[in-house]
Amino acid sequence: MRPTERMPTVGKLICAIGLAALGWQATQTVKAIWPIEESFGHFSLFTALLGLLVGWWVMGRRIGRGYMAALGAGLTGLGAFVFWEFLLLSFYDMIQRSLDLRYDGPVEAIQGMFEIAFEYAQNVYYWPLIWFLVLGAMGVALVAEFVTRRFR
Repeated sequence: MRPTERMPTVGKLICAIGLAALGWQATQTVKAIWPIEESFGHFSLFTALLGLLVGWWVMGRRIGRGYMAALGAGLTGLGAFVFWEFLLLSFYDMIQRSLDLRYDGPVEAIQGMFEIAFEYAQNVYYWPLIWFLVLGAMGVALVAEFVTRRFR
């Protein structure tokens, strides 16, 4: 483990802020394309906070190893971000449904959680959003790599 993996660095900061901003903007797009009227509550804030954490811990830790590695870090960070987003949101929705007694047991509730995540994935399957996220995450990683190299 390199010593900088535990220390705050400018690369981690840029990745955290960049992925949070990317997540915030993505939620604005999701709200616009969502097929049904729904109250989103603190959805944008939750997504930005998750982007901040994933950007710092997943993406930022992989910055400083070269530009090609930064592109991979951007895609890895985006994959982790989307995974945790779907997992946590479907878990929250499953808890809300289980409090309404829609499930007969814990196994059915966990199956319901995966069905909810699949529904969410179908609702946000929108190519402009996907390209925005992929290119945005790679751009954030490249900027973080560039700035990290300049401040060494």
